[in-house]
Amino acid sequence: MVSTYLSYDLVARDMKASLDRVGSSNQVQREAEYYKENIGKVTTVDEFLDDYRLYSYAMKAHGLEEMTYAKAFMKKVLESDLSDENSYANKLSDDRYRTFATAFTFSTATTDAQSDSQEDEMIGLYKQALADEGTEVEEEVAYYSEAVDNVQTVSDLLNNSRLRNFVLDAFELDSTYYSVDFLTSVLTSDVSDPSSFVNQAGNEDYVALASAFGFNADGTISGATAQTAAQKTSVEELYLDVVPSYTIPYIAEREQAYYESKIATITNVDELTNDSRLFNYVKTAFQLPATTLKATFSNIVTSDLSDPNNYAQQQGGSAYTSIAAMFNFETDGTVVAGSAQSATQLERTNTAYLSHYDDADQEDLDDLVDFYSTQMSSVETVDDLLGNSRMYAMLLKAYDLEEGEVSKANLRRVLTSDLTDPKSYANKTKDERLISMAGAFNFSSEGEATAPLLAQSQIAITDIAKSYIVNKTRLLEDPEKETAKTAATEESTYYQETVIGIRTVEELLEDPRLVDFLLISKGLDPEEVDDEFMQQLFASDLEDPKSFANSQADERYAEIVASFNFDSEGKLTSDTVGTVQQRGAVLETQNLYLHQTMEEEQGDSNAGVRLALYWERMAPTINTAYDILGDNALLQTFRTAFGYTADFSSLDIDKQAALVEKNLDLEELQDPEKVKKFLQRFTSMYDIDNVDTSSGALSVLTNSGSVGISADLLMSISQLKSG
Repeated sequence: MVSTYLSYDLVARDMKASLDRVGSSNQVQREAEYYKENIGKVTTVDEFLDDYRLYSYAMKAHGLEEMTYAKAFMKKVLESDLSDENSYANKLSDDRYRTFATAFTFSTATTDAQSDSQEDEMIGLYKQALADEGTEVEEEVAYYSEAVDNVQTVSDLLNNSRLRNFVLDAFELDSTYYSVDFLTSVLTSDVSDPSSFVNQAGNEDYVALASAFGFNADGTISGATAQTAAQKTSVEELYLDVVPSYTIPYIAEREQAYYESKIATITNVDELTNDSRLFNYVKTAFQLPATTLKATFSNIVTSDLSDPNNYAQQQGGSAYTSIAAMFNFETDGTVVAGSAQSATQLERTNTAYLSHYDDADQEDLDDLVDFYSTQMSSVETVDDLLGNSRMYAMLLKAYDLEEGEVSKANLRRVLTSDLTDPKSYANKTKDERLISMAGAFNFSSEGEATAPLLAQSQIAITDIAKSYIVNKTRLLEDPEKETAKTAATEESTYYQETVIGIRTVEELLEDPRLVDFLLISKGLDPEEVDDEFMQQLFASDLEDPKSFANSQADERYAEIVASFNFDSEGKLTSDTVGTVQQRGAVLETQNLYLHQTMEEEQGDSNAGVRLALYWERMAPTINTAYDILGDNALLQTFRTAFGYTADFSSLDIDKQAALVEKNLDLEELQDPEKVKKFLQRFTSMYDIDNVDTSSGALSVLTNSGSVGISADLLMSISQLKSG
């Protein structure tokens, strides 16, 4: 008679070969092909339950074969909201039901025209576009400041498109509507002559434009340059006024330099308030309303702070007295001997200004972003987006598009493009701006909001995150467990927030934190895997049984690859998404089915071999003694190995757990060699105890937590957890 251990070892020594042998069976192949070809056609729980071949295949794979008849019960499991800890599946005492529910996605996918990560990315592009615009403005001001000094005639100004556009933008005049001839007539007009062209035109903007230059009637300049220093500064200031100040830090530096140069020269408070740039500077620095009157400010800074009833104290308390203390003015408004501000006062004023110079513009930006987020949550179609003028303007700026550069009709075609299709409209434009825009939204070809295409399904991401935390905290005790859980939770958050933004295999593999997270969540050691190995894995064709991923002895590597929605080129594809099961979940189901089938076959000859194979498969997932006590097959294996009779189960549950921990080092279950050693003990004891009673062990398996549960135990299984 062949020993149980030898029979077990013949199977376990080359598990892949053993599974391949089982998988080569015609019947197993037929069932696997049927499942793979038809699970994608299922869209509802009822359709799944009504297709017996699909339903029974999945039930057997998850060790629930004996519960296949209980469709009403399983329907409640499958319809559970796994994100709700109080849902039906989550409250069942047997975790196999939650695992089964996790393998499927029967709830309707949430449609979202733009996910949070997509929205954050687009808003980031919008803000960057503003910053880039600021850089461009700075360059334009520098160019204008230098080039305008070389202008000798009105033609020199107007024939230089860069100078001409700068001037028109400064006076907010649209270059589309003004010819060079018209502008020449404006700029060569005598603004002091009521009958001149510019005055007859009846537009104050034209008068302001003519006043900003010194051109004669013949187009020549009347002085050494086309503009005085004051005129040039005025035009530059007008140009800068139309740009949000937070996009151009140098505006603050420019104003600071001006303030420092002027504040040292003033002799009385009126000189400060009569200079709009100085006055605006101090109002911004000290957060005074833009409408603050000159007289009010003068009264504040000329207050006698030695008098407790001074104006500043009476009108504004400590806020006003703090402002008064920043200046050195006598009560009559003159400067105290020295200067209006000491070096310390000036430094504090500058610091305050730099803290607040962009407050108003930043508030406007924040309001716009809030508006966008609020409106985006209600966008259901592409027309909702394009029909909202403020959102449309943000869209254009974020992707560096000029108004009218791409028609709304074509933008609609862009936004409804399937980027996984090389022939889609967006891809065929070969315009990276448009391709990027298409990837920032989730619209169907009909323009309806759809669920985002992610590198992994949300349920897979959640399950992987949970598995990571479990694996990082397995068998630890507080305080080490709490510390490890905190660190694992942080990594879990990083993974969940980062992976939803991954668009290619390259992006995934370039982030070692993501790769390590994946491996650990599957119980694999990152130290045993290098970059080249991972690249070969993800380059594998999962349809080819001889591919690199499928050739690995450990099936978990192929399962990792299958859990992602990448095509052969490493780009996102919708082909792997499926309906109720993503490609990865299908592969895991098929692998589980092979294990169950192989274990059943071995059990037909020797139930002890089946128990041993099951123990080996489940050992890495055992966290506590109660995991063994809650699984009849694992408990039977433990009892046999250590010589306990069936009376063991009549003991108090905590005493049972204590005996498990006394006899078995749970940490050793993570070591394959230690597991083998345990199984040598088990099989030896099994052969002694079960020479003529192998049918009894088989009964444990076919009516236990490992494979299924008898009808008599249905009610006890379905009892909800008390805590």
